[in-house]
Amino acid sequence: MRNFFKQLHIWLSIPLGVVMSITCFSGAMLVFEKEITPHLQSEYYYVDNAKGAPLSVEELQTKVEATLGKGEKVSRVEIPDNSERTYIFHLNKKRAKVYVDQYSGEVLGRPERHPFFATMFKLHRWIMDAPQSKGEMTAGKMIVGISTLAMVFVLISGIVLWWPKTMKMLKNRLKIVFNKGWRRFWYDLHVSAGFYAVIILLIMALTGLVWSFEWYRDGFYGIFGDGAREWLRDLHTGAIGGMFTRILWFIAALIGAALPLTGYYLWIKRKFVKRKQIA
Repeated sequence: MRNFFKQLHIWLSIPLGVVMSITCFSGAMLVFEKEITPHLQSEYYYVDNAKGAPLSVEELQTKVEATLGKGEKVSRVEIPDNSERTYIFHLNKKRAKVYVDQYSGEVLGRPERHPFFATMFKLHRWIMDAPQSKGEMTAGKMIVGISTLAMVFVLISGIVLWWPKTMKMLKNRLKIVFNKGWRRFWYDLHVSAGFYAVIILLIMALTGLVWSFEWYRDGFYGIFGDGAREWLRDLHTGAIGGMFTRILWFIAALIGAALPLTGYYLWIKRKFVKRKQIA
């Protein structure tokens, strides 16, 4: 049985490991997008002169509505605690926001997602092969979905392979050794770091499949109810527990990105050593 899980682990990882690595790395890059973006697009997020009393929300909303297109409406207003941050008027269209200087009443605009994060998002969801319409299945979306599903089995098989037979093995598999050569370091990074991150990576994968396959999404909401939509994204991104869990998710995603790469290294090294011994 152990040999079966070993073969499953290897032969799912070899063809799909690169996609798994890209998906995890791009996901890690998106964790702190909300905190980083204001510094990259400060002209939309910060006012030039935060003096005096801000204009009323009603007056500002009137100015915003004058700039909207057909069918667009203000759904809610976000008023930051920081008086130097602009007011954000959220629209009824997904991710659409209008930024306003609450002191001068100037409508600053509705910036596109920063190019870096837009690229990371396209990599994360579709390997750059974004659908032209909502719900469309593209090759990139399918590849990401299949790779994410495969990752679930890779992680589960990894737990089976990791499981120690003795207390001494357990101690060895819970630590990373830095002074016994590169091969041992990469092995420990793959085995030990993978163990510490496996639960979070499983949560990411199992929730991420909702955005890949309609059948999975229907089944997921069928089991957990439509109310699951409210916490699903937070669970997937680590926002469910605030900054602490987001940091954990970020680290786990980076480990997830490294696992296929360390796995490739160990597999190639093992194959190379065997061939060299045979020769």
